Amino acid sequence: MENKSSFQFETFIINKSLFQLKENSQVSDLSIGFNPSGKLDLENQLFNLELAVFISDSSEAFKVEIESVGFFKFENIEKDNLSSFLYHNAPALLFPYLRAYISTLTTLSGIKPVVLPTLNLSNLKDELEQNIVETSLK
Repeated sequence: MENKSSFQFETFIINKSLFQLKENSQVSDLSIGFNPSGKLDLENQLFNLELAVFISDSSEAFKVEIESVGFFKFENIEKDNLSSFLYHNAPALLFPYLRAYISTLTTLSGIKPVVLPTLNLSNLKDELEQNIVETSLK
C-alpha cells in the first residue's frame, strides 16, 4: 500500500541566476526580499509557484537575484481547501532548494558562503494570493 500526499512537489528549475559583487567589497548586513506568484490549473490539478529571491547588502556592492519555478501536483483537493497548500506548503517546500542553491552559488564564487536562515514564509500569503492566475498548464 502506497501512502501518497494529496499535494506533491514534483521538481523545480532556476530561470534566472544573477550574482554581482563589486571589486574589493566586504559582504555584510544582508537583506532578503521575495516576489511570489503562481499559475494554477484546476482542471489538470497542477500548480506552478514562481518565487523570486533578492539578496543585497546595505551598500548594494553585493547582489543575488534568483527566479525559480516549483512544480506541484495535487489530487482530491477541492478548490476551497487548496489555500493552505498553495500559500503555505508550496513556498515551504521550495525554499530549502533555493537556500541550498544560493549557498552553493556564493561558495563557488569565492566568497564566504551566504547561508540563509530557515524562514517561515507564511507572510508571503497575501502577495501570493493576489498574484495567482488560473490557467491551463498542460
